[in-house]
Amino acid sequence: MKKPFSGKGLTLLLIGLSVTNPFAFHIFLPSLPGLTETLGASAATAQLTVSIYVATFAFAQLGYGPLSDRFGRRRVILTGIAIYVIAPLYCAHADTIEALVVGRALQAIGGCAGLMFARVIARDLFERNKAASVIGFVTMVTSLVTAAAPAIGGYLDVWFGWQASFWVTSAYGLVVFSCCFLWLPETRPDQPARGILQTFADGATLVRSQVFVGHALHGACTLSCWYAVLTGLPYVMVEVLDQPTTAYGFYYPFLAIGYMLGNLITSRVASTWGVERLIRVGIGFALVPTVFVLTWNLYGDPSPLALFLPFAVIVLGHGMSQPASFSLAVGIRPELAGSAAGIMGFGQWLIAAVTTQALGMVLSDSVWPVIWFVVGFSILSAISSFYGFRGEQNAGECQHPSTTRTENNLK
Repeated sequence: MKKPFSGKGLTLLLIGLSVTNPFAFHIFLPSLPGLTETLGASAATAQLTVSIYVATFAFAQLGYGPLSDRFGRRRVILTGIAIYVIAPLYCAHADTIEALVVGRALQAIGGCAGLMFARVIARDLFERNKAASVIGFVTMVTSLVTAAAPAIGGYLDVWFGWQASFWVTSAYGLVVFSCCFLWLPETRPDQPARGILQTFADGATLVRSQVFVGHALHGACTLSCWYAVLTGLPYVMVEVLDQPTTAYGFYYPFLAIGYMLGNLITSRVASTWGVERLIRVGIGFALVPTVFVLTWNLYGDPSPLALFLPFAVIVLGHGMSQPASFSLAVGIRPELAGSAAGIMGFGQWLIAAVTTQALGMVLSDSVWPVIWFVVGFSILSAISSFYGFRGEQNAGECQHPSTTRTENNLK
Protein backbone atom coordinates (compact mmCIF):
# COMPACT_ATOMS: atom_id res chain seq x y z
CA MET A 1 0.00 0.00 0.00
CA LYS A 2 1.17 3.51 -0.74
CA LYS A 3 2.09 5.85 2.03
CA PRO A 4 -1.11 6.98 3.79
CA PHE A 5 -2.21 10.54 4.27
CA SER A 6 -1.04 12.22 7.43
CA GLY A 7 -1.93 15.38 9.28
CA LYS A 8 -4.23 17.69 7.32
CA GLY A 9 -4.39 15.25 4.43
CA LEU A 10 -5.97 12.59 6.62
CA THR A 11 -8.33 15.19 8.06
CA LEU A 12 -9.51 16.05 4.55
CA LEU A 13 -9.98 12.37 3.78
CA LEU A 14 -12.16 11.90 6.86
CA ILE A 15 -14.19 14.98 5.91
CA GLY A 16 -14.59 13.62 2.38
CA LEU A 17 -15.91 10.34 3.76
CA SER A 18 -18.19 12.04 6.25
CA VAL A 19 -19.80 14.26 3.60
CA THR A 20 -20.89 11.37 1.34
CA ASN A 21 -24.17 10.51 3.05
CA PRO A 22 -25.54 13.97 3.91
CA PHE A 23 -24.52 15.30 0.50
CA ALA A 24 -26.43 12.54 -1.32
CA PHE A 25 -29.43 13.01 0.96
CA HIS A 26 -29.77 16.81 0.77
CA ILE A 27 -28.78 17.51 -2.84
CA PHE A 28 -31.72 15.39 -4.02
CA LEU A 29 -34.45 17.03 -1.90
CA PRO A 30 -35.16 20.04 -4.19
CA SER A 31 -36.02 17.61 -7.01
CA LEU A 32 -38.58 15.75 -4.92
CA PRO A 33 -41.69 17.83 -5.80
CA GLY A 34 -41.05 17.56 -9.55
CA LEU A 35 -40.87 13.77 -9.43
CA THR A 36 -44.61 13.52 -8.90
CA GLU A 37 -45.12 14.86 -12.43
CA THR A 38 -42.00 13.55 -14.15
CA LEU A 39 -42.39 9.92 -13.06
CA GLY A 40 -46.16 9.98 -12.60
CA ALA A 41 -45.97 9.27 -8.87
CA SER A 42 -48.09 10.47 -5.99
CA ALA A 43 -46.54 12.71 -3.35
CA ALA A 44 -46.67 9.85 -0.82
CA THR A 45 -44.91 7.47 -3.19
CA ALA A 46 -42.26 10.04 -4.07
CA GLN A 47 -41.64 10.52 -0.34
CA LEU A 48 -40.44 6.90 -0.23
CA THR A 49 -37.22 8.08 -1.89
CA VAL A 50 -36.51 9.84 1.40
CA SER A 51 -37.98 7.50 4.02
CA ILE A 52 -36.51 4.34 2.44
CA TYR A 53 -33.15 6.12 2.22
CA VAL A 54 -33.17 6.89 5.96
CA ALA A 55 -34.37 3.40 6.94
CA THR A 56 -31.75 1.71 4.75
CA PHE A 57 -29.04 3.95 6.16
CA ALA A 58 -30.00 2.92 9.70
CA PHE A 59 -30.03 -0.84 9.00
CA ALA A 60 -26.85 -0.76 6.90
CA GLN A 61 -24.87 0.27 9.98
CA LEU A 62 -25.75 -2.99 11.70
CA GLY A 63 -24.05 -4.92 8.92
CA TYR A 64 -21.12 -2.63 8.23
CA GLY A 65 -19.87 -2.61 11.82
CA PRO A 66 -19.21 -6.33 12.34
CA LEU A 67 -18.03 -6.74 8.74
CA SER A 68 -15.36 -4.07 9.31
CA ASP A 69 -14.30 -5.73 12.56
CA ARG A 70 -13.87 -9.03 10.71
CA PHE A 71 -12.46 -7.96 7.32
CA GLY A 72 -10.96 -4.56 8.12
CA ARG A 73 -12.09 -0.98 7.56
CA ARG A 74 -10.37 -0.42 4.23
CA ARG A 75 -12.05 -3.22 2.26
CA VAL A 76 -15.51 -2.45 3.63
CA ILE A 77 -15.15 1.28 2.96
CA LEU A 78 -13.96 0.75 -0.61
CA THR A 79 -16.87 -1.61 -1.27
CA GLY A 80 -19.36 0.86 0.21
CA ILE A 81 -18.01 3.85 -1.73
CA ALA A 82 -18.00 1.79 -4.94
CA ILE A 83 -21.74 1.24 -4.38
CA TYR A 84 -22.05 4.98 -3.73
CA VAL A 85 -20.50 5.69 -7.14
CA ILE A 86 -22.64 3.21 -9.06
CA ALA A 87 -26.04 3.73 -7.37
CA PRO A 88 -26.58 7.34 -8.60
CA LEU A 89 -25.97 6.20 -12.18
CA TYR A 90 -28.80 3.71 -11.75
CA CYS A 91 -30.97 6.44 -10.21
CA ALA A 92 -30.30 8.83 -13.09
CA HIS A 93 -31.58 6.24 -15.57
CA ALA A 94 -34.64 5.24 -13.52
CA ASP A 95 -37.87 5.58 -15.48
CA THR A 96 -40.25 4.61 -12.68
CA ILE A 97 -40.54 5.77 -9.09
CA GLU A 98 -40.10 2.17 -7.89
CA ALA A 99 -36.74 1.93 -9.65
CA LEU A 100 -35.68 5.24 -8.16
CA VAL A 101 -36.58 4.07 -4.66
CA VAL A 102 -34.37 1.01 -5.14
CA GLY A 103 -31.55 3.22 -6.37
CA ARG A 104 -31.90 5.53 -3.39
CA ALA A 105 -31.68 2.55 -1.03
CA LEU A 106 -28.42 1.54 -2.72
CA GLN A 107 -27.21 5.13 -2.39
CA ALA A 108 -27.89 4.99 1.34
CA ILE A 109 -25.90 1.75 1.68
CA GLY A 110 -22.94 3.39 -0.02
CA GLY A 111 -23.19 6.70 1.82
CA CYS A 112 -23.44 4.94 5.16
CA ALA A 113 -19.93 3.55 4.71
CA GLY A 114 -18.50 7.04 4.41
CA LEU A 115 -20.27 8.79 7.27
CA MET A 116 -20.02 5.89 9.70
CA PHE A 117 -16.36 5.02 9.18
CA ALA A 118 -15.05 8.57 9.20
CA ARG A 119 -15.74 8.53 12.94
CA VAL A 120 -14.64 4.93 13.46
CA ILE A 121 -11.28 5.60 11.82
CA ALA A 122 -10.71 8.59 14.09
CA ARG A 123 -11.35 6.35 17.12
CA ASP A 124 -9.08 3.63 15.68
CA LEU A 125 -6.16 6.01 15.32
CA PHE A 126 -6.41 8.12 18.45
CA GLU A 127 -7.04 7.88 22.15
CA ARG A 128 -10.51 8.96 23.18
CA ASN A 129 -9.84 12.64 23.95
CA LYS A 130 -8.04 13.27 20.67
CA ALA A 131 -10.64 11.21 18.81
CA ALA A 132 -13.43 13.42 20.19
CA SER A 133 -11.51 16.48 19.02
CA VAL A 134 -11.09 15.08 15.51
CA ILE A 135 -14.73 13.95 15.29
CA GLY A 136 -15.90 17.37 16.43
CA PHE A 137 -13.84 19.14 13.76
CA VAL A 138 -14.91 16.74 11.00
CA THR A 139 -18.57 17.12 12.01
CA MET A 140 -18.32 20.90 11.99
CA VAL A 141 -16.79 21.09 8.52
CA THR A 142 -19.20 18.46 7.21
CA SER A 143 -22.12 20.58 8.43
CA LEU A 144 -20.75 23.61 6.63
CA VAL A 145 -20.22 21.73 3.37
CA THR A 146 -23.55 19.93 3.34
CA ALA A 147 -25.47 23.12 4.19
CA ALA A 148 -24.88 24.15 0.59
CA ALA A 149 -26.15 20.87 -0.87
CA PRO A 150 -29.87 21.84 -1.13
CA ALA A 151 -29.00 25.05 -2.97
CA ILE A 152 -26.71 23.15 -5.35
CA GLY A 153 -29.42 20.57 -5.93
CA GLY A 154 -31.99 23.26 -6.64
CA TYR A 155 -29.88 24.92 -9.30
CA LEU A 156 -28.96 21.60 -10.88
CA ASP A 157 -32.62 20.66 -11.06
CA VAL A 158 -33.58 23.95 -12.74
CA TRP A 159 -30.69 24.00 -15.19
CA PHE A 160 -30.22 20.34 -16.09
CA GLY A 161 -33.13 18.32 -14.66
CA TRP A 162 -33.56 16.06 -11.65
CA GLN A 163 -30.99 13.53 -12.91
CA ALA A 164 -28.14 16.04 -12.64
CA SER A 165 -27.82 15.74 -8.87
CA PHE A 166 -27.12 12.03 -9.27
CA TRP A 167 -24.36 12.61 -11.83
CA VAL A 168 -22.72 15.09 -9.44
CA THR A 169 -23.06 12.69 -6.51
CA SER A 170 -21.48 9.87 -8.50
CA ALA A 171 -18.58 12.11 -9.55
CA TYR A 172 -18.00 13.12 -5.94
CA GLY A 173 -18.05 9.49 -4.89
CA LEU A 174 -15.47 8.65 -7.54
CA VAL A 175 -13.11 11.28 -6.12
CA VAL A 176 -13.55 9.91 -2.59
CA PHE A 177 -13.07 6.32 -3.78
CA SER A 178 -9.86 7.24 -5.59
CA CYS A 179 -8.44 8.99 -2.53
CA CYS A 180 -9.35 6.07 -0.27
CA PHE A 181 -7.89 3.53 -2.70
CA LEU A 182 -4.59 5.41 -2.92
CA TRP A 183 -4.09 6.66 0.61
CA LEU A 184 -6.48 5.17 3.16
CA PRO A 185 -4.58 2.89 5.57
CA GLU A 186 -6.06 -0.11 7.34
CA THR A 187 -6.85 1.20 10.82
CA ARG A 188 -8.53 -1.77 12.48
CA PRO A 189 -6.56 -2.89 15.55
CA ASP A 190 -4.67 -6.16 15.13
CA GLN A 191 -6.67 -9.08 16.52
CA PRO A 192 -6.95 -12.86 16.19
CA ALA A 193 -8.99 -14.08 13.23
CA ARG A 194 -12.63 -14.77 14.05
CA GLY A 195 -15.52 -16.11 12.01
CA ILE A 196 -18.08 -13.61 10.78
CA LEU A 197 -20.85 -15.15 12.91
CA GLN A 198 -18.65 -14.94 15.99
CA THR A 199 -17.90 -11.31 15.19
CA PHE A 200 -21.62 -10.51 15.02
CA ALA A 201 -22.20 -12.40 18.28
CA ASP A 202 -19.37 -10.57 20.05
CA GLY A 203 -20.72 -7.22 18.87
CA ALA A 204 -24.14 -8.04 20.28
CA THR A 205 -22.62 -8.39 23.77
CA LEU A 206 -22.01 -4.62 23.80
CA VAL A 207 -25.65 -3.99 24.65
CA ARG A 208 -24.94 -5.53 28.07
CA SER A 209 -22.37 -2.84 28.84
CA GLN A 210 -23.70 0.00 30.99
CA VAL A 211 -20.99 2.30 29.66
CA PHE A 212 -21.90 1.61 26.04
CA VAL A 213 -25.66 1.81 26.57
CA GLY A 214 -25.43 5.03 28.56
CA HIS A 215 -23.30 6.95 26.10
CA ALA A 216 -25.08 5.48 23.07
CA LEU A 217 -28.43 6.60 24.49
CA HIS A 218 -26.97 10.04 25.09
CA GLY A 219 -26.21 10.28 21.38
CA ALA A 220 -29.68 8.99 20.50
CA CYS A 221 -31.38 11.57 22.71
CA THR A 222 -29.38 14.50 21.33
CA LEU A 223 -30.04 13.39 17.74
CA SER A 224 -33.76 13.02 18.48
CA CYS A 225 -33.77 16.47 20.02
CA TRP A 226 -32.18 17.90 16.86
CA TYR A 227 -34.77 16.29 14.60
CA ALA A 228 -37.61 17.41 16.87
CA VAL A 229 -36.37 20.96 16.37
CA LEU A 230 -35.92 20.59 12.60
CA THR A 231 -39.30 18.98 11.95
CA GLY A 232 -41.37 20.81 14.57
CA LEU A 233 -40.31 24.44 14.22
CA PRO A 234 -41.35 24.91 10.56
CA TYR A 235 -44.91 23.94 11.54
CA VAL A 236 -44.88 26.09 14.66
CA MET A 237 -43.58 29.12 12.80
CA VAL A 238 -46.38 29.07 10.20
CA GLU A 239 -49.35 27.51 11.98
CA VAL A 240 -48.85 28.74 15.55
CA LEU A 241 -46.84 31.96 15.36
CA ASP A 242 -48.42 33.06 12.05
CA GLN A 243 -45.06 33.71 10.42
CA PRO A 244 -44.46 33.62 6.65
CA THR A 245 -43.04 30.42 5.20
CA THR A 246 -39.70 32.16 4.67
CA ALA A 247 -39.32 32.98 8.37
CA TYR A 248 -37.97 29.56 9.35
CA GLY A 249 -35.11 29.95 6.88
CA PHE A 250 -34.34 33.36 8.37
CA TYR A 251 -34.05 32.03 11.93
CA TYR A 252 -32.49 28.65 11.10
CA PRO A 253 -28.90 30.01 11.17
CA PHE A 254 -29.28 30.39 14.96
CA LEU A 255 -29.54 26.59 15.17
CA ALA A 256 -26.85 25.82 12.61
CA ILE A 257 -24.35 28.22 14.16
CA GLY A 258 -25.10 26.89 17.64
CA TYR A 259 -24.47 23.28 16.65
CA MET A 260 -21.32 24.06 14.66
CA LEU A 261 -19.98 26.22 17.49
CA GLY A 262 -20.40 23.25 19.83
CA ASN A 263 -18.43 21.08 17.39
CA LEU A 264 -15.76 23.77 17.15
CA ILE A 265 -15.38 23.96 20.92
CA THR A 266 -15.01 20.17 21.02
CA SER A 267 -12.33 20.19 18.35
CA ARG A 268 -10.36 22.84 20.24
CA VAL A 269 -10.54 21.67 23.86
CA ALA A 270 -11.27 17.92 23.90
CA SER A 271 -7.59 16.96 24.05
CA THR A 272 -6.95 19.20 27.06
CA TRP A 273 -10.26 19.00 28.89
CA GLY A 274 -10.91 15.29 28.42
CA VAL A 275 -14.15 13.75 27.24
CA GLU A 276 -15.75 13.49 30.69
CA ARG A 277 -15.44 17.21 31.38
CA LEU A 278 -16.49 18.05 27.83
CA ILE A 279 -19.68 16.00 28.13
CA ARG A 280 -20.57 17.50 31.50
CA VAL A 281 -20.06 21.05 30.25
CA GLY A 282 -22.07 20.25 27.13
CA ILE A 283 -24.89 18.88 29.28
CA GLY A 284 -24.81 22.08 31.32
CA PHE A 285 -25.13 24.18 28.17
CA ALA A 286 -28.09 22.05 27.10
CA LEU A 287 -29.96 21.99 30.43
CA VAL A 288 -29.75 25.63 31.52
CA PRO A 289 -31.63 26.96 28.45
CA THR A 290 -34.48 24.51 29.09
CA VAL A 291 -35.38 26.66 32.12
CA PHE A 292 -35.33 29.80 29.98
CA VAL A 293 -37.44 28.34 27.17
CA LEU A 294 -40.04 27.09 29.63
CA THR A 295 -40.17 30.37 31.56
CA TRP A 296 -40.06 32.59 28.46
CA ASN A 297 -42.96 30.83 26.76
CA LEU A 298 -44.98 30.28 29.95
CA TYR A 299 -44.95 33.86 31.20
CA GLY A 300 -44.36 35.74 27.96
CA ASP A 301 -45.84 35.73 24.51
CA PRO A 302 -44.40 32.92 22.37
CA SER A 303 -42.23 34.30 19.60
CA PRO A 304 -39.58 33.03 17.18
CA LEU A 305 -36.76 34.34 19.38
CA ALA A 306 -38.31 32.70 22.46
CA LEU A 307 -37.75 29.38 20.71
CA PHE A 308 -34.73 29.78 18.48
CA LEU A 309 -32.38 31.46 20.97
CA PRO A 310 -32.72 28.85 23.77
CA PHE A 311 -32.76 26.01 21.24
CA ALA A 312 -29.55 27.35 19.69
CA VAL A 313 -27.78 27.11 23.05
CA ILE A 314 -29.24 23.65 23.66
CA VAL A 315 -27.90 22.30 20.36
CA LEU A 316 -24.57 24.02 21.09
CA GLY A 317 -24.32 21.84 24.19
CA HIS A 318 -25.25 18.78 22.18
CA GLY A 319 -22.63 19.68 19.60
CA MET A 320 -20.08 19.55 22.40
CA SER A 321 -21.18 16.27 23.96
CA GLN A 322 -22.05 14.15 20.89
CA PRO A 323 -18.49 13.56 19.59
CA ALA A 324 -17.25 12.85 23.11
CA SER A 325 -20.03 10.35 23.84
CA PHE A 326 -19.32 8.56 20.55
CA SER A 327 -15.64 8.32 21.42
CA LEU A 328 -16.45 6.78 24.80
CA ALA A 329 -19.06 4.34 23.48
CA VAL A 330 -16.98 2.86 20.66
CA GLY A 331 -13.76 2.77 22.70
CA ILE A 332 -14.89 0.22 25.26
CA ARG A 333 -13.55 -2.67 23.17
CA PRO A 334 -11.33 -1.38 20.34
CA GLU A 335 -11.51 -4.73 18.52
CA LEU A 336 -15.29 -4.20 18.24
CA ALA A 337 -15.29 -0.48 17.44
CA GLY A 338 -17.03 -1.07 14.13
CA SER A 339 -19.77 -3.14 15.74
CA ALA A 340 -20.20 -0.54 18.46
CA ALA A 341 -20.55 2.25 15.91
CA GLY A 342 -23.04 0.20 13.91
CA ILE A 343 -25.27 -0.63 16.86
CA MET A 344 -25.05 2.92 18.17
CA GLY A 345 -25.85 4.46 14.80
CA PHE A 346 -28.76 2.11 14.14
CA GLY A 347 -30.33 2.83 17.52
CA GLN A 348 -29.87 6.57 17.20
CA TRP A 349 -31.47 6.84 13.78
CA LEU A 350 -34.29 4.47 14.68
CA ILE A 351 -35.18 6.46 17.80
CA ALA A 352 -34.90 9.73 15.85
CA ALA A 353 -37.27 8.40 13.18
CA VAL A 354 -39.82 7.34 15.80
CA THR A 355 -39.46 10.69 17.52
CA THR A 356 -40.11 12.58 14.29
CA GLN A 357 -43.26 10.56 13.61
CA ALA A 358 -44.50 10.89 17.20
CA LEU A 359 -44.00 14.65 17.20
CA GLY A 360 -45.90 14.95 13.93
CA MET A 361 -48.86 13.17 15.55
CA VAL A 362 -49.09 15.56 18.52
CA LEU A 363 -48.37 18.91 16.86
CA SER A 364 -51.17 21.34 17.62
CA ASP A 365 -51.94 25.05 17.72
CA SER A 366 -49.39 25.46 20.51
CA VAL A 367 -45.62 25.76 20.87
CA TRP A 368 -45.58 23.27 23.74
CA PRO A 369 -45.33 19.90 21.96
CA VAL A 370 -42.01 20.93 20.39
CA ILE A 371 -40.78 22.46 23.64
CA TRP A 372 -41.62 19.36 25.68
CA PHE A 373 -39.88 17.07 23.18
CA VAL A 374 -36.73 19.21 23.19
CA VAL A 375 -36.68 19.64 26.97
CA GLY A 376 -37.51 15.98 27.57
CA PHE A 377 -34.77 14.62 25.32
CA SER A 378 -32.23 17.08 26.75
CA ILE A 379 -32.98 15.80 30.26
CA LEU A 380 -32.90 12.17 29.10
CA SER A 381 -29.56 12.76 27.38
CA ALA A 382 -28.10 13.95 30.68
CA ILE A 383 -29.52 10.98 32.59
CA SER A 384 -28.19 8.56 29.96
CA SER A 385 -24.72 10.07 30.08
CA PHE A 386 -24.46 9.89 33.85
CA TYR A 387 -25.70 6.30 33.67
CA GLY A 388 -22.74 5.59 31.40
CA PHE A 389 -20.31 7.38 33.71
CA ARG A 390 -21.61 5.38 36.67
CA GLY A 391 -20.98 2.16 34.76
CA GLU A 392 -17.42 3.24 34.06
CA GLN A 393 -16.80 4.02 37.71
CA ASN A 394 -18.30 0.74 38.92
CA ALA A 395 -16.89 -1.67 36.36
CA GLY A 396 -13.92 0.13 34.84
CA GLU A 397 -15.18 -0.82 31.40
CA CYS A 398 -13.88 2.13 29.42
CA GLN A 399 -10.40 1.89 28.00
CA HIS A 400 -7.89 4.59 28.85
CA PRO A 401 -5.19 4.19 26.22
CA SER A 402 -2.17 6.32 26.93
CA THR A 403 -0.73 6.04 23.45
CA THR A 404 -2.11 6.20 19.94
CA ARG A 405 -1.72 3.77 17.09
CA THR A 406 -0.37 6.42 14.76
CA GLU A 407 1.95 9.37 14.86
CA ASN A 408 -0.38 11.36 12.63
CA ASN A 409 -1.45 14.57 14.29
CA LEU A 410 -4.74 15.87 12.94
CA LYS A 411 -4.96 19.58 13.20
